Amino acid sequence: MNRWLRAAGCCAALTSLSGAATALAESAVMSVDKATALGFLRAASPYTFEAATAGLRERFTFSNPRELRFEQGAIRLKVDCRGETLGVSAVLEPTLTIQFDHRQNAFVARVQSLPATLGGLGTIHLDRFIQPVIIPSSFSNTFDEGIPGLTMSTVIRDLKVLEDRIEAKVDLVFRKAAPARPAAVSR
Repeated sequence: MNRWLRAAGCCAALTSLSGAATALAESAVMSVDKATALGFLRAASPYTFEAATAGLRERFTFSNPRELRFEQGAIRLKVDCRGETLGVSAVLEPTLTIQFDHRQNAFVARVQSLPATLGGLGTIHLDRFIQPVIIPSSFSNTFDEGIPGLTMSTVIRDLKVLEDRIEAKVDLVFRKAAPARPAAVSR
């Protein structure tokens, strides 16, 4: 531990002597377990959206996400669904996938397939009306409270749904801002 602290101190000293901020990149693996993923979905609910097809407009609300599973590279769960106009009330089982979208240069979570039967009116494919969730491929945090000027940028290189977790392979880039130079005093 002491050797690490000395090395970190040397790096900080070299950075401050150079006058410019240098970036140090490290690789890491982050994971989200089922309980955490379910906690996120519960915090995001109720989720409301509108579906319009064949002259029919219905407002749907998903709530009470539960029984989350990671299977075959996808996220499966149960949700309660209520429709306002037709009084729809059902338990649905959406399947979500996460893929990289080259057009948006980001990972995107989408409902893969979600048919819902509306009594005598037939079946509506709700997945067509649910907006995908864009997962930022990079984000930054500053450590101004403990280490002024230090920023950690996270870049997601890969994101996969495994059987027991969602796993992200990331690059962590650490940058320390050059110390502020004192203003010249004019006489």
